[in-house]
Amino acid sequence: MFSFCIRYHAAATAASLRMHSFMGGGLFCAMVGNILLVVSMATDYWMQYRLSGSFAHQGLWRYCMSGKCYMQTDSIAYWNATRALMILSGMSCFAGIIAGILSFAHFSAFERFNRSFAAGIMFFISTLFVLLAMAIYTGVTVNFLGKRFGDWRFSWSYILGWVALLMTFFAGIFYMCAYRMHECRTGGGPTR
Repeated sequence: MFSFCIRYHAAATAASLRMHSFMGGGLFCAMVGNILLVVSMATDYWMQYRLSGSFAHQGLWRYCMSGKCYMQTDSIAYWNATRALMILSGMSCFAGIIAGILSFAHFSAFERFNRSFAAGIMFFISTLFVLLAMAIYTGVTVNFLGKRFGDWRFSWSYILGWVALLMTFFAGIFYMCAYRMHECRTGGGPTR
């Protein structure tokens, strides 16, 4: 009987360690993804182009030409949509990080509320928002601005947005794996 208890305890400890490893990996991906989202939104290097013989670059909020930067005051729908979706993505990623941290603490006012599941869902929502933002910006840039400026390219702020998408997606995957492990361990998983 004693050896059975030791083996059961060792198996439960290993499962708990794997679950916390998934949550830790998800939290790391989410934090990196959220930082990348903020840097991508705040910087002015989404697109670079040559205008009147000099190089210029633009972000979501400003454009810069000849060493001077100006606010984008035009209310153009695709910029507004991209800005709004990137902000929503950052907010949902931050909410997922809070839920992810709370899932380590085992603190819940709701008995049937699983924080690792909530964190995973928030990361997937963040991924959806950033995917929509990047798709809108890419589509309009390639079809409209790309034809207007002959010598142009996407730049590093834009690339950080795509990397943030991958990081938030993998954070969601990690937290869903942790949730699944928790459900299987507690007997809430599928029966065979």
